[in-house]
Amino acid sequence: MKRTHTALVALMLAFPGSAYATPDEDQTAQASLVLIGDHPSSALLSDIENQSRINTILSNMCKTNLGDIDQQADQDIADGIAKALEERPATSDFLTKRDNAALEAFYEERNFAPAWFDNGQWTRAARKLIFALARADRDGLNPADYKTPLLTTSRKRGSSPEDIARADILLSLAVTRYTRDAFAGRVDPRIFSKKEVTIKPHYPDSIAALSKLTISADPVADMRSYNPPHKGFLALRNEYNHIRALGSREKTTPIPNGKSLKIGMRDERVPLIRERIGLEPEQNTEDANLYSKSLAEKVKDFQLTNGLIADGIVGNATLSIMNRGSDHKKLLADMIANMERWRWLPRDLGEMYVMVNIPTFSLDVVDKGKVIHQTRVVVGKSAHKTPLFSDQMEYLVVNPYWNVPKSIASNELLPKIKTNPASFFANTNYQVLASVEGKTKIIDPSLLDWDKVEPGMVRLRQTPGTSNALGNIKFMFPNQHSVYLHDTPSRSLFNRDYRAFSHGCVRVHNPFELAEVVLSQTANWNADRVKKLLGKEERTVRLDKKIPVHLVYFTTWMSEDGQLLLRNDLYGHNNTVKKALNL
Repeated sequence: MKRTHTALVALMLAFPGSAYATPDEDQTAQASLVLIGDHPSSALLSDIENQSRINTILSNMCKTNLGDIDQQADQDIADGIAKALEERPATSDFLTKRDNAALEAFYEERNFAPAWFDNGQWTRAARKLIFALARADRDGLNPADYKTPLLTTSRKRGSSPEDIARADILLSLAVTRYTRDAFAGRVDPRIFSKKEVTIKPHYPDSIAALSKLTISADPVADMRSYNPPHKGFLALRNEYNHIRALGSREKTTPIPNGKSLKIGMRDERVPLIRERIGLEPEQNTEDANLYSKSLAEKVKDFQLTNGLIADGIVGNATLSIMNRGSDHKKLLADMIANMERWRWLPRDLGEMYVMVNIPTFSLDVVDKGKVIHQTRVVVGKSAHKTPLFSDQMEYLVVNPYWNVPKSIASNELLPKIKTNPASFFANTNYQVLASVEGKTKIIDPSLLDWDKVEPGMVRLRQTPGTSNALGNIKFMFPNQHSVYLHDTPSRSLFNRDYRAFSHGCVRVHNPFELAEVVLSQTANWNADRVKKLLGKEERTVRLDKKIPVHLVYFTTWMSEDGQLLLRNDLYGHNNTVKKALNL
């Protein structure tokens, strides 16, 4: 027995790895014992077999120990994520519920594996996104709205699985909120009356956004791509960041109000006016305060650029535009509010579309990103605001009837009719319509006792003609507001700077030029053919291809040549958005 043990010890010394031998190695060991000439007892062989099994277990544990620990740690994080999501408090807020549902679905799809940690450490994408969210103000958003976790959270620094789980969820929530705000805006347009704004927010697919960013080669660019892609938004955002970078270095002194300046007048405000439109001070000190002819010509250029009547007279309207940029803080707040309203628009405005900007009293037709037609418009007065919405132009009506809206008929026309019905109908081209046996029929107004007629009992309609309120043509994009674009007999209003005089519809300065443009996509029709229909009965011309129409409200934007343009807040919508954003 002693010799046997001695042989065994010798064998183990000869093969030092045998303490962690595999089954194959055990067989080799037994064979070696035989070759040495020793035949161990059955008891010793049993001991060797038992030790072999133990060595095999120890060997496997040694080989897989670290991997098993990592897997368990990752599973602990996944369990932490599942638990944290389950413990999120209930809420009645729609957006919070939406965000929570997106997080739950996102993590469930990945079996609650962390999205932003790899082996307990932040991924490179996560680090980039955390830095980008801290600079969300570049996009006119508030970084404080996107709370991000600490970059020091990691397994190496001793963070628990629960800490890592919470950090992962926090970053996912920040990304979800950013992409939603960048895409749809922070202000729900439905805070406005339905008579003023009928735009429903369109939110992005938050689950898809998270999934996309976790594997993106450029996660920051992809996250910021949820901001509007429109040329107008991008240009305004660039200018916003440019002005922010300048800070208070370009403070401007407001130009005081006073008498309207005309050629030949002298006024202490002249040097400020020269500075505001980018001119050097007058070299002749004696004429420093002279409002000269050459200065008036430069003022005309400024007025034309800013949508004013280019008469060279510096009145209140011109001074208002010149002073809009003097308050740096207010200007930045205005720009943020305007960027917010860009987020309300459809991502796809259309290959060819019509855009009416209410504060500028202007209409643009854009085709493939280029403005191909511009004209002046008259919009609704403050008491009858032109609403904000998007729809599609479907047809034109030549020689249109004007079906008088109930509010106008009741509040404006009915009192006049009751004063002298015979005179009213003798001197106007209105018809009276009423429902007779379930059918709408024209009624002889002289047969009615107008003292007993109440609002809603009859309808009024104006027949086609030169005095018709809609003029010779209207452009229809059927909507709940019964608002459309149309001609007008009141042509003189287009010569004014301020053009908010309608009951909500949009009056177009050169309607047949607009008709030529919108009919360019309809076979066999143009403005000349439409004009041949004038003076006859009402005719409808249907468009072969519907054209998107967007009624928008921008008080701050960039011109085609890169100038920042400003307008007055006609309806107060911009101020309402600023208040909602706490600006």
